[in-house]
Amino acid sequence: MEILTREIVSTNWLTIVIVTCLVLLAVAREVNTLRFSDFMMLLTNSKYIIAYHKFNKLSSLFNVILIIFQVISVSLFIYLCFEVFQWQEIDRIILYFKILTIYTVIVVCKLLIEKIIAAVFSIDSIIDTYLFYKVSYRNFIGVLLLPINIIYIYSTQLSEIMCIIIVVLLVILNGIMLFSYYRKNENVILNNLFYFILYLCALEIAPYFILYKLI
Repeated sequence: MEILTREIVSTNWLTIVIVTCLVLLAVAREVNTLRFSDFMMLLTNSKYIIAYHKFNKLSSLFNVILIIFQVISVSLFIYLCFEVFQWQEIDRIILYFKILTIYTVIVVCKLLIEKIIAAVFSIDSIIDTYLFYKVSYRNFIGVLLLPINIIYIYSTQLSEIMCIIIVVLLVILNGIMLFSYYRKNENVILNNLFYFILYLCALEIAPYFILYKLI
């Protein structure tokens, strides 16, 4: 019988990342229990969006916690995909923090640029509603990715096919979310179609292409 060596990869730092995500969710729940419950039902109904979009600020403590959670959770999934496809040969922790840093910069810069555009063109109310809608769903995508991250860190090895399927499903979910919002505001979009197309290319497509290139 041939003896095969098994590589044992330490998951200590990954455990810290997972625990950090769980702590952030717990803190968000403590900050506003009712709102957190509505947020966790976001995929099945729009009560959260309807109830909170008019009086909500992205800079509120609840939103800041969930955005931090999103950044950590999504970055961890991207890291796992890089591990599966073996796109980088650098140290695992360095790779994760590289992804985390770049993703954080892009998320923050996108929000700031969109807020600046809103101020310049005096469309703050429209952009604020759109940003709240978009950020809320992307925070929820971070929630969906958390159990996936846990399963593939401590149980089943993530395969290339499964990684691709999950990414495709997330892209479809994100597309449905955006299309739903654009559909509800089609009159505004059609009246400013050129600027809308410019916005899509500059702030919805280009940043993620840059993310891939930088990582």
